[in-house]
Amino acid sequence: ILCRVGQRQRRAFAQVADGGFVAPKLKTLEDPMVGKHLVTSETVARSEVLFKVDLTVEDGRLLRDPNMYSLQVSEHQHLDLEKVPDDKGGIARFLSHLDDPNLKPVITDESVTFSAVRQLEPGEELGFHYCTTEWSMANPFECAKDGQSIQGFVHLDVESWPR
Repeated sequence: ILCRVGQRQRRAFAQVADGGFVAPKLKTLEDPMVGKHLVTSETVARSEVLFKVDLTVEDGRLLRDPNMYSLQVSEHQHLDLEKVPDDKGGIARFLSHLDDPNLKPVITDESVTFSAVRQLEPGEELGFHYCTTEWSMANPFECAKDGQSIQGFVHLDVESWPR
């Protein structure tokens, strides 16, 4: 049976049916040098999706301007991960910046997913290269691991572009 759903009905449904999730293979750790971050608690298969954040939910999670915990999802939209419940993917705000990332973000009109680029072993810190999603960072910082300035893609020279 086909059912035509109007814009108002879709919006109401989206507010109830948040399709986000977090894989149960993660844990949060606290480090005095970098703060909270996520690690694997068990083996993660290559290409396994660890997070999905639903972009269709209308709860104020999409912003025009970036902040410290936002992820750029389009030219003028940023996903505020602090406004997303942890069990619906908001815990992704604790993903680290890694020059050699083990997660790959995929952004569509409906969602953001993070999947493993290779098999991950228990205890591995989880992260992606922030400059793959951010044109210009709201809060640039110096990487605690190598001292590089992380400011966003627009500030990189060609040799530094993430691959």
